[in-house]
Amino acid sequence: MTDRQNRAGSKFGGGGMASTANAERDRKERLRQLALESVDLAKDPYLMRNHLGSYECKLCLTLHTNEANYLAHTQGKKHQAGLARRAAMEKKR
Repeated sequence: MTDRQNRAGSKFGGGGMASTANAERDRKERLRQLALESVDLAKDPYLMRNHLGSYECKLCLTLHTNEANYLAHTQGKKHQAGLARRAAMEKKR
């Protein structure tokens, strides 16, 4: 029988150490909630949900498994360059 009260890193009454996977999942959920507060996906003209339940960016022609991945994509270089290119085309007209 092992002594579970005196494990390295655990505090008395702390309920044990949280796994890194749980901590990472919680962090991603908090970031997703923050992003959803600042960005309204319903008004995004480039977001499309396909029949498989994944998300597509019509501007960049990329597939994303969930909203968090799509939101991360919208902050990336490829999407931002596409938006700049689209704005330059609209300005030209």
